[in-house]
Amino acid sequence: MGQIPLAEFWYLLPEGFLLVAGMLLLVGSSFGKGISSRSATVFTLVSLATTAVMVVWVASDAPGQAILAGMFVLDGYAIYWKLLLLGATLLTAVLACRFVEESGYRAGEFYSLLLMAATGMLLMVGGVNLLSIWISLELMALSSYILVGYFKFEIRSTEAALKYFVLGALSSGIMLYGISLLYGATGELGLAAIAAAQPAAGESALTLFGIGWLMLAIGLFFKVSAVPFHVWTPDVYVGAPTPVTAFLAVASKAASFAILIRIFYMALPGIHVDWQIITAAIAAVTMIWGNLAALTQNNVKRMLAYSSIGHTGYILMGVLAMSEDGQWAVLFYMLAYSVITLGVFGTVILLERKDYAGETYEDYAGLARRSPFLAAMMLIFMLALTGIPPTGGFFGKIYLFAAAVEAGWTWVAVIGVLASALSLYFYFGIVVQMYLKDSADTTPRPLEAPGLGVTIGFCALVTLLLGILPGPLVELAKSSLLALP
Repeated sequence: MGQIPLAEFWYLLPEGFLLVAGMLLLVGSSFGKGISSRSATVFTLVSLATTAVMVVWVASDAPGQAILAGMFVLDGYAIYWKLLLLGATLLTAVLACRFVEESGYRAGEFYSLLLMAATGMLLMVGGVNLLSIWISLELMALSSYILVGYFKFEIRSTEAALKYFVLGALSSGIMLYGISLLYGATGELGLAAIAAAQPAAGESALTLFGIGWLMLAIGLFFKVSAVPFHVWTPDVYVGAPTPVTAFLAVASKAASFAILIRIFYMALPGIHVDWQIITAAIAAVTMIWGNLAALTQNNVKRMLAYSSIGHTGYILMGVLAMSEDGQWAVLFYMLAYSVITLGVFGTVILLERKDYAGETYEDYAGLARRSPFLAAMMLIFMLALTGIPPTGGFFGKIYLFAAAVEAGWTWVAVIGVLASALSLYFYFGIVVQMYLKDSADTTPRPLEAPGLGVTIGFCALVTLLLGILPGPLVELAKSSLLALP
């Protein structure tokens, strides 16, 4: 391996800074009454913004090849995902401000865990070695388990955290065992090296390699909530504090898709036919089950959980295409999906009165009269999730469907179109409640948190801009692709 030049550690300056910021918050919250909620929020936002500047700064001097003995890389693909994840984490921190302040728990602990989870995600998307990817993933996962149980005196929160921990630990164990089998079959952990050392047909290590990549894929499909590895998602989304649910639905999913694509494309190109067939089947089942299950839900967060599962299926269409069009379609869609989903959960947070509320469809009855602004924002987000113009969700789905058809997976794209049409029913169930149903509560609802309202408005604006002017973001996504074999 040789000695690692100290200068190469410079390229992990953003991750190191963010980790130190999280640790400082954690230490500060352990003294006396801890850091005030507003101070913790400001510190978190400044830390995330500074980290984003560092990412761009370091990227300008990046070598573009593997660093630190082949453990990480700072390519355009990693930079795109890092900036997306930092933006999603920053918006989550703003959405959580009032929520955390009113919860009665220490804000410093919440935001420190948020920063540590984000650090793990940044390291994940830049990893090109299965060991560094797995360790980074565990940093993200362990922080997320605790965030889900942040309401430690609420039964639903602690139950969700326990389920998430048990199932997450199981998936991590399966993934790690798969990594060990791949290492046993190839003697390598680097993604490119695994591809080069893949056993040929007839070799004794081929069976070991096949079992290894299947177990690795199972772990990855669990992280993105693909059927049948989705069982943790509904209970965790409902039980977790709503800002944490938003964070899991956006940042955790984005980071997991980033490494899924990198591993499949860089380490397993030689067996792409095998994993494409499996991915196509899982994408189809995920879209069907996610949307059918969402139809039967009355709890909005649980509906959004199954909706998120359905969107996983849409994104998998871009993955299985294994083309440049499929890649940039995924990059574009993840940005659109992120701002849409954060906007939805921000609206839910504003409607919450104490800990858990604003979760049933009936809570939205007459909202257009009580709060025209929130109703209008929710309408935009529901249109976008359905895939109706002029929103980013429309073009995002069009690009994914087109990539799948071009790659020869027309039947998967047809299922995606039908599933998307089905989603109109449960998304517009909220719209019907807001605009056509009456509520016993007719009191106008002022925006109690202007910062939160501005964030929701920003998400809605970006959602519309991506639907009206998608070109600039498409070009950015096209400049951030992995090289195909």
